[in-house]
Amino acid sequence: MFDLKKKTEYGLQLMIALARQYQQGPLSLRQIAKEEKLPYRFLEQLVFPLRLAGLVEAKEGKTGGYFLVKTPGKISVAQIIEALEGPMQLGHCLGCPKVNFCGQKDVWGEVGEKILQTMKGKTLKDLI
Repeated sequence: MFDLKKKTEYGLQLMIALARQYQQGPLSLRQIAKEEKLPYRFLEQLVFPLRLAGLVEAKEGKTGGYFLVKTPGKISVAQIIEALEGPMQLGHCLGCPKVNFCGQKDVWGEVGEKILQTMKGKTLKDLI
């Protein structure tokens, strides 16, 4: 297993909560924070990039909150991670001074590409 940043871990939990509620109405961030035991202020920061990526939308008002724009089966794990962290480059030797003559780079690049393809193939539906 590899370590996810807290931002990504909480973002995935947020998206899973919204996926469980899909087509049942919006969820408030306070409700998600309470039920999932996540920091509310952190969730407030996470929804912005998820909205920019077109994954979630908000409904204002007393019965408002956040909801998924697409079905859970149409949102990949890779889309969520990239919305929160930017483009993924797993297994690439970024900034390594030995990159031009290293025998490991091809192996780690291939491993990273397979992980990325797996994340692209897994959806929120798979996580719930």
